[in-house]
Amino acid sequence: MPKSLVEMASEIVTAQAGHMPMSPEEISEGVKKIFTVLRDLQDLEAGMVNGGTAEGGSSRKLLPQESIQRNRVICLECHKDFKLLSNRHLALHGLTSRAYKLKYGLPLRQALSAKSLTLARWKIAKEKGLGAKLLAHQRGKK
Repeated sequence: MPKSLVEMASEIVTAQAGHMPMSPEEISEGVKKIFTVLRDLQDLEAGMVNGGTAEGGSSRKLLPQESIQRNRVICLECHKDFKLLSNRHLALHGLTSRAYKLKYGLPLRQALSAKSLTLARWKIAKEKGLGAKLLAHQRGKK
């Protein structure tokens, strides 16, 4: 009979505790973390067996808001990570950035880039005064 995930997690933590001293809290946290990793691996394996994709990490469905993270953005079509979800990549899926945002319920003003990249670009634009230049340009046209 195969071992349960809890049994495997407790065996791994027991082996760790045999090599270094661990407090009861560390042991408890270790079992929880290792159990979560084992469960995610099991879900991933089940997804691969059933024809799912292995690229997304866990087989848990990713929410659109979760796809835009600090240092990466995950394409909700193919589950690959990028710093920036480009129009070129979206075209491979037959989508424009607008269509992608509408399909997944993202705000139309939402940047399809990692939060760190968006912040860096915002700071550069502010330093160069691009907002003020754009506003002056638009006022000059009227």
